[in-house]
Amino acid sequence: MILLDEIDSSLKDLKKRSLIRKRVVVSGRKKNKIKINGRWLINFASNDYLGLSQNSSIKKAIISGINKYGNGGSSSHLVSGHTEAHQNIEKITKNNIGFASSILFSSGYLANLGIITTIAEKDSFIYADKLNHASLNDACILSRGKFIRFPHSDMVALENHLKKNKIKKKKLIVTDGVFSMDGDLANIPELIKLAKKYDAYLYIDDAHGYGILGKSGQGILEHFEKKDSIKKISKERIIYTLTLSKAVGISGALVCANKKIVDLVINKSRAYIYTTAEQPALMYGIKRSFEIIKKNHSLRKKVSDYVYLFRRLINQKNLLVDSITPIQPLLIKDAKKTIKISKLLNELGLYVPAIRPPTVPIDSSRLRVSISALHSEGDIKKLAQAINEIVKNEN
Repeated sequence: MILLDEIDSSLKDLKKRSLIRKRVVVSGRKKNKIKINGRWLINFASNDYLGLSQNSSIKKAIISGINKYGNGGSSSHLVSGHTEAHQNIEKITKNNIGFASSILFSSGYLANLGIITTIAEKDSFIYADKLNHASLNDACILSRGKFIRFPHSDMVALENHLKKNKIKKKKLIVTDGVFSMDGDLANIPELIKLAKKYDAYLYIDDAHGYGILGKSGQGILEHFEKKDSIKKISKERIIYTLTLSKAVGISGALVCANKKIVDLVINKSRAYIYTTAEQPALMYGIKRSFEIIKKNHSLRKKVSDYVYLFRRLINQKNLLVDSITPIQPLLIKDAKKTIKISKLLNELGLYVPAIRPPTVPIDSSRLRVSISALHSEGDIKKLAQAINEIVKNEN
């Protein structure tokens, strides 16, 4: 059959270019380690930055939620799935981040699809950073608006695009808060200035920033709040998304915006209307996680100290990307070489994934090191020493 021949050819091509992917089956998880193929490895591939996915008080909170609401969401939010627990989390979130309204989705991917495809239409103009997450790109494409991508963090290029647009149509600037494969921060103060100057909305996906950035862990807006542009700007034109599967340690996503946008999403977003509500019991765990994030500054400090230590210990500084976050990529560039180094680290009991195209641009394959509060200082030193020795031998 022609179709099967084409599929086979495509798979062979991926394998030839060292881009074929296989799932890793994890059979156990214990603190800083995961069990793969019968071996316990120190896990440097998790987005569980604060280690809250294994927190005992959060587990107890979820169990209490199960006792009250059962195991599942049972229905969509607009039928009978929207519980008091969901409503409470939305209220806590909007108050914590400082917005008029908030809405819960079952995942970050779904949130991006649900919001952007609802507020952007055929005659809308969407300006997106080239290194945005795939879910943002998919949402922009599916919105059917005019999709314009500007070079990564290039504010001059973005403004030039905005200047060209003389049409009084809806404009949306879309960006990650923390870029998931580089770990660097979006220039939020400048993006806010441009949004105000050119009458555009600013959509921020802060999946990797919430819980990590800001004095009380409330994300990238709190991180930059001392800047004049953040203080003076009305959040009416900002749409802010945080995921609950990374630093929060559970699952789902919340979107903060003005009330009219949230009301429109409730009434028009297919991704929201036709999805079963998140398990209500999880809301109890999310509430507890939010409390820990706001009060336990020591977790963020621990991660920050480990990031500094890791960067200091890596000998070949040219491999590092400018990142203050737990995402610490090492740019190897060649896909085949990246896979080899990842396998060598695995043999030493260190699990560090090889990230290759299309997740990252061509010739920018990398080891994506994720640092967590679950690690120890010894874990960081062991990883850095192993990387130094392997990279030296490979060169």
